[in-house]
Amino acid sequence: MKFRYTKAELKQKLRPWVRALTNPHLLISVGIAWFITNGWAYCAIGLGAFLEIGWLLKAGSVWAAMLWVPGTPEKLVTFPIAIFILRLLFPNDTRTLAMIDRKWKAAKDKTRIKYRKFREKLRSRRNKELPENNQDK
Repeated sequence: MKFRYTKAELKQKLRPWVRALTNPHLLISVGIAWFITNGWAYCAIGLGAFLEIGWLLKAGSVWAAMLWVPGTPEKLVTFPIAIFILRLLFPNDTRTLAMIDRKWKAAKDKTRIKYRKFREKLRSRRNKELPENNQDK
């Protein structure tokens, strides 16, 4: 099996991600966001069982069960909430916010490039399928 990166290159690529993700401000924000999206269900299960409140136990159980289904898009909601909380609670954490903005812009640019290539491929296929229409123009 051949690897794409050497060990040193992999460390160099992962270092900014590890530094950003282990930032205490981001960890606090992700924790709060996780509690908003998921943690309340586990607390509801505990409180519902301890205080014998049936509807609370059922509501928490249903939500927690949904989280364990493969393909649940809960992380797609948790991380934007975490970034919002990070911007709200720690506006002076410019390093982490700048890294998030850089990664967002890079992902947006990659998506634009791939979309353009996809559209060009569709156009070229369409032009190959209908050559008589291109000759009339």
